[in-house]
Amino acid sequence: MRKKRVAAIMTLIAFVLAGCGFGIYKYDRTKRFEFAEKNSFAMGTIVSQKVYAPYGAKHAEKVNLLIAAIEDVISRNVESSAVSRLNLTGSVSDKDTASIVRTCTEVSEKTGGAFDITVGGVVDLWKIGSDDARVPDEKELQQALGEVGYKNLTAEGTEITLESEAKVDLGAVGKGIACDSAVAYYRAIDGCSGAIVSVGGSIGCFGSYNKAGDKWKIAIRHPRQENAFLGVIELGEGFVSTSGDYEKYFIEDSVRYHHILDARTGRPASSGLISVTVVCDSGFLSDALSTACFILGKEKSEPLLEAYGASAIFVDEDLEITTVGEIDFERY
Repeated sequence: MRKKRVAAIMTLIAFVLAGCGFGIYKYDRTKRFEFAEKNSFAMGTIVSQKVYAPYGAKHAEKVNLLIAAIEDVISRNVESSAVSRLNLTGSVSDKDTASIVRTCTEVSEKTGGAFDITVGGVVDLWKIGSDDARVPDEKELQQALGEVGYKNLTAEGTEITLESEAKVDLGAVGKGIACDSAVAYYRAIDGCSGAIVSVGGSIGCFGSYNKAGDKWKIAIRHPRQENAFLGVIELGEGFVSTSGDYEKYFIEDSVRYHHILDARTGRPASSGLISVTVVCDSGFLSDALSTACFILGKEKSEPLLEAYGASAIFVDEDLEITTVGEIDFERY
């Protein structure tokens, strides 16, 4: 639980770097833009918002309800969700979930199956992030891995079919989807000059927080030092998602077992990377691509990033930082 609290604190600090204060409703006397701030909990993580608009607190609360509604549809931890019903019965009809599945399948195809949302059964064996985390027995791991395969998952129109005993898990994209929905809502607010939202490791922003039109400053957490940053991304609008081996993990016999599983092996990805941050114009894709790139490694990720018009910051085991694509990143 201590690592989760640290991650939440780091998210809040990132908002300080955006030039903002704290509180339920405040007025930026220097920049003359009023804003509302709200912190809450959804999708198993901290949700932080700053909304630069009249009645911003009211709008932030509506975004909270919107994110909760998304979670009720796509979370396999919610018994009545579309994903839970799919995992239980092998089929479900839901327009939004079908669209998500199609995009995830596309990413799976482009990564040769390294990224695969049917890996839920394997995730359950490792239990990483819980007090029961363990290295699974090889026999049970191979049995669960035998059910994994994005080609067993089809989505046509609103209908989704799962032709195996695999379990669909949208944890790799859910937070990015939430950011997409939040930013779309902000854009529709009359008089909203800008807004920023953080859902765990995914952030979405648009507009500006001051009359000068300054860009948002988004801090990237140092993957090995608590309460420290690698540097800052400046972004006018768009989405940022980070995947790292420090988010959820356990150590056994001096080996770090993290939660980002390679669907081809059923084991924590071993690509020589410890953190990947992706920037693009879709929260959904930034979330999916940060996971996919972490699994693939830098070299194999470059064609994937180019295909989606995305940029990335890669951090390897020696803490060497490499950027790919157009990204405004200043290292500390």
